[in-house]
Amino acid sequence: RSGLVDLLRRVNNLTLTSGQFMPFICQGVQVGIVTQEVCEVLLRYPHVFHVTQTYVTFSNMLQGFHQCSQALNEVLLELRATQEFSRCLDGWRNECYEISSTYGAKPFFQIERSAAPILGIRKYGIQINGYVNDREKGLCMWFQRRSKTKQTYPGQIDNFVAGGLTEGRGVLETAIKEGGEEAGLTADQCRLQPTGSISYLHRSERGIHPLTEFVFDVELADSWRPTNTDGEVDEWILCPVAKIFDILYSEDLKLTSAPVIIDFLVRHGILNIENEPQLPIISELLHTSLHNFASVPI
Repeated sequence: RSGLVDLLRRVNNLTLTSGQFMPFICQGVQVGIVTQEVCEVLLRYPHVFHVTQTYVTFSNMLQGFHQCSQALNEVLLELRATQEFSRCLDGWRNECYEISSTYGAKPFFQIERSAAPILGIRKYGIQINGYVNDREKGLCMWFQRRSKTKQTYPGQIDNFVAGGLTEGRGVLETAIKEGGEEAGLTADQCRLQPTGSISYLHRSERGIHPLTEFVFDVELADSWRPTNTDGEVDEWILCPVAKIFDILYSEDLKLTSAPVIIDFLVRHGILNIENEPQLPIISELLHTSLHNFASVPI
């Protein structure tokens, strides 16, 4: 189990150093992290972006939610057409994240979901842990294997239910929607227990991902089986807790799913200070500070 700290550091793999990254600022609030490579591209759009030596923001010519959102979207559509940042923009979803100072605050602008990593936009999602107290196997957790046709992480093992918070939906509403679409959970079965959140700062080949996940638990009958309705799941796996570490350390697991699993194990007492001396470090790595991540050196 000593590898859990290393695993979580692979998730939180972005170290912000001076000169390599610049904060993306909107109305005086940092909402993203931009690489020098991205800054070079943004400089081509001075009518949309104001790029200084220390930060990036929207042009003063753009005021308010609609102007900023429309101008940003036009730039992204042009970049998509010219195949720039194709690892992100080839996955265009026609879904948007609303970007604000913190969850629930008035949004500054919205951005196409697939483009958020380009600007290192802070975003939010939901995660549901489906678990079973099996009469023979004891405590078990449900996992899914993502469809091979998924735009991101195709064919990898993932948590029971997950989804991004896009415009127009709240946290619980999103959790119920995703639970129905991904696993066939009915309203009666969606007795979701909110358990807090996890957060991480991850860099992948697609860009930068500052992400906060709102986490729910749901206890399910041992006779119940999930049914996918949106074509995004290829297989369901019911794993006894005794074998969870085989999944956690597997290259088959979507890396950024690990924090939610580890958080579940901590909250349910399976990981504790008696059997995991590095628990304090693990707890910190499950809750990376993102709402103060204006600590990008400038």
